[in-house]
Amino acid sequence: MASFFMKVINQNTERLITACDEEIINIPLMSHGVKICATPRFYGNELVTESELLEEIKHCTSANVIGASVIKLLLKNRMIHKDAILWLEHSEDKKKKVGHAIIIK
Repeated sequence: MASFFMKVINQNTERLITACDEEIINIPLMSHGVKICATPRFYGNELVTESELLEEIKHCTSANVIGASVIKLLLKNRMIHKDAILWLEHSEDKKKKVGHAIIIK
């Protein structure tokens, strides 16, 4: 079972959930010449399980997720559509693709 770094940001009536796969934290990713890095500052320091993450996303107003495992989990639970995924290249393993998606409710 996968673990994810997660952060909850509450502001007024908005609740943003940020989450990323545990293994990609601080790993540079590339998309069309732009480098993206999932940092603890944005994605958090708290490790959560699949069920904990799904429960938080059910109650958010928006979510920002990145990683192959989190994307697979949200696809399986019909929380995102496959056409809404931006695929990034893993800088250390060019064959690995890492998904990124934003949910707005």
